[in-house]
Amino acid sequence: MDALSEKLVREVCAAPERLAVVVIDMQRDFCSPDGVFGRGGVDISANARIVPLVASFVDQMRRHKALIVWVRQLWSDRYISPAISRRLRRAPERRTLCLAGSPGAELAEGLRVADGDIVVEKYRYSAFHGSSLDQLLRSNGIQTVVLVGTAANGCVDTTARDAAQLEYDVVIAADLVGYTDARLAQAALDNLDRHFAFVCSSADVLAAVGAAAPASGKEA
Repeated sequence: MDALSEKLVREVCAAPERLAVVVIDMQRDFCSPDGVFGRGGVDISANARIVPLVASFVDQMRRHKALIVWVRQLWSDRYISPAISRRLRRAPERRTLCLAGSPGAELAEGLRVADGDIVVEKYRYSAFHGSSLDQLLRSNGIQTVVLVGTAANGCVDTTARDAAQLEYDVVIAADLVGYTDARLAQAALDNLDRHFAFVCSSADVLAAVGAAAPASGKEA
């Protein structure tokens, strides 16, 4: 991260009470060996690796009074259009991915929803499309969203683009973003950093929020 980007990350994270950590699709079907991806032979190692790191980051950001939003992907025949059905013919196993009410749709082991957190369910790649996320963020005075979760080139990418179009400041903690294809993930993060978001590390976010805390206390 260059000096200007570092300065801008500090700027957009300077008010933790106006910041939300949006955790995307950290569910068993994406992250656990017994999930749909794991059973299907998909390489979930990057997703599994970040589970405890996301848990730790979320706990630290809660202590800074940031809003925590858990986004859960759900699949239901009621939300499958003819266009989606045609695309699914190339990946039929996705019809069983994160089925509503199934164990695979639950958060990965080690992640927990705490009092005060928000849970948003989605049926498309973007956490904003067809959900209440934008309204919830605006109702809570949120200006900056910090995105973590999976996948870099799928739901994280699409959510980041929509957040930018909706005039949020978008920060992506790259070390807390999963994927099943490293090549596509890196290309997505590079493109997001150029056009839609500030891509940095979770340590950068924590440093920015931590630096803001004493100043906020002094003003109070």
